[in-house]
Amino acid sequence: MKKNEYLTRESENDADSDNTYQTTFKVSQTPKINQLINESRFDDALSLINNILKSEDDWRNWNLKAIILDNLSRYDESIECYNLALTLNQSVQVKINKANTLYKYAKVTFFPEGNYEKALDLIDQSLDIMPESEDASELHFLKAEILEALGRLGDAQKSYLIAHKEFDKLDELERQMDYLENTDDTIVNITGSYFYDFTPSQGLIVDLMKEEDNEHDSDAIAVCLDGEKIGYVANSEYTLMDGANSASQIKNKIGDNAKAEILFVYLQEYVVAKII
Repeated sequence: MKKNEYLTRESENDADSDNTYQTTFKVSQTPKINQLINESRFDDALSLINNILKSEDDWRNWNLKAIILDNLSRYDESIECYNLALTLNQSVQVKINKANTLYKYAKVTFFPEGNYEKALDLIDQSLDIMPESEDASELHFLKAEILEALGRLGDAQKSYLIAHKEFDKLDELERQMDYLENTDDTIVNITGSYFYDFTPSQGLIVDLMKEEDNEHDSDAIAVCLDGEKIGYVANSEYTLMDGANSASQIKNKIGDNAKAEILFVYLQEYVVAKII
């Protein structure tokens, strides 16, 4: 985003009205400061707004100071100024501005540094304050990337779906996550189905065949359908889904005629089945 894209002129309607706004910064009607900002003379703009604030403790001026500090990458101070503005007036536009600064702070400072927990905290604050009337897709995209970096793949996928507004898929994912978290079923995930050109289908009943003579893994359990091999029960850290039982874990718990029911494909990767 270019620096001058932070600015829009305030309309005749006050920013504390019920009107909705685009997600851009709006400043008070202070032509000299606007000019300085447009010229990227932020230090001069900060000096001028500080002088104004000595005599005019107005929420619009705190909002303006916050915008200037944001452009100077002084994000903590910027957020403090937004908070002061909001104590004086619960302006929709100030909330949008603060949400944007929190988002930017997370994206340009903590996320690139690998401080994912701090970045996640900031983006959650941003989402909390962003009015529902605004499109928060970019915020959800960043949250998804942060969660992915933290290894929270299910939560990351939820944020991606929210960002894309794919709410039907979100409902299904949440159903799957709830099942995996609360089920007492013995769950496995099937790996190698693509290699065997098998397309998983919910409700299919498959056979589990122990392969004790498998030269690569004596605990291997093949998955078969109508006598044809379609994959294996996952048994390595590279293929095993969190929360699923490995082939080694179930080998001595199942008989020679064990079967499993395919339930769903989780996170577009893991073919989830339960032992029946």
